[in-house]
Amino acid sequence: MKLITITGPSGAGKDTVARMLSDLGGYKVICSYTTRPKREGEIDGVEHHFVEKCDVPHDNMLAYTQYGGYEYWTTIDQVTDKAIYVIDEDGLITLCEKFSNIKLFKICVSAEEDSRLRRGVSQERMDRDKKRKCLPLSFFNAVIFNNDSLSDLYDEVLQVRYMIV
Repeated sequence: MKLITITGPSGAGKDTVARMLSDLGGYKVICSYTTRPKREGEIDGVEHHFVEKCDVPHDNMLAYTQYGGYEYWTTIDQVTDKAIYVIDEDGLITLCEKFSNIKLFKICVSAEEDSRLRRGVSQERMDRDKKRKCLPLSFFNAVIFNNDSLSDLYDEVLQVRYMIV
């Protein structure tokens, strides 16, 4: 089983990178569950499965985290063969500890605050992100800096795609 994880702050482009990698490599993007309400423009079953409460036993979870007062998780049976999972730092650490048998390729997507603000990330979400666990860039197999154009981002994702074995 191979899992590509994508981690980074709000508005860095994690979902965009996940879609690009999925298109390039045929990897399925895992749709996690969350108890948070849908944001404008989000579609249930695309960005997340939006549910009222978490009723899945933790033994059946691949990863679980609480962020911003809401719960996020993915079940073990959602991963078959190879997949992409957008996950926060706490969830990634738990995943590494709990499932050492899964081959991980860990990607960090980073963007400057100015870029994230231009993308519509609220100052409240930016401030909340500052409270997230900070992992050293050396923890990741690849780091993508997303401050420029979509074509520049695609070029970086293409380079990372060739690193994934």
